[in-house]
Amino acid sequence: MLSWKSSFERLNSEYEAVVKKRQALNNLFSSGRISQSTFNLFDKEIEETLAEIERQREALLEKMAAKTKEVEEQIRVLERLLANYEIQHVGGEIEEETYQKETALLSIGLENAKQELNVIKETMEKLANFPQTAEKTVSKQIALPEAVAEADVGKVEVETVEIKTETETQALTENPPEAQLTETKTEGETTGN
Repeated sequence: MLSWKSSFERLNSEYEAVVKKRQALNNLFSSGRISQSTFNLFDKEIEETLAEIERQREALLEKMAAKTKEVEEQIRVLERLLANYEIQHVGGEIEEETYQKETALLSIGLENAKQELNVIKETMEKLANFPQTAEKTVSKQIALPEAVAEADVGKVEVETVEIKTETETQALTENPPEAQLTETKTEGETTGN
């Protein structure tokens, strides 16, 4: 039980450290303190680390799935033994003292196995929902160097630049440059004739 639990805690810790490193790298780049090539170098290392964490996560999930099956089988065996002792006791085949001792031991073992199974399933759920998209979101938050220079690194101004870009995109969608060129040529050709 300790093996997979410590592996999960280690993976979680490594992931949090990588996220912090990526945020620091993004801050350095967006503030203009490092170049694109330096950013790319470190970003590639971070991506490789994330890929390794993901590989280890998948391997751990497989091990835990096998452990789940093992514990579920233990629970089935303990439940059968408990039922068997109960049936034998009711039938008068086992003495009261033996019945009490055996069922107490089986009940403790059964409760422990059920608790272990619950912990494994909870951990597997956490692993299955391991924060993968958060890392990609952090990467996408990098401001373009041009926007940083133009906006003087002000938050409100950066948002204004983004809104302007969306407005320009909408204007281009409604009236694409090709349509403007066609209209101009058509007018020129008509007036020229």
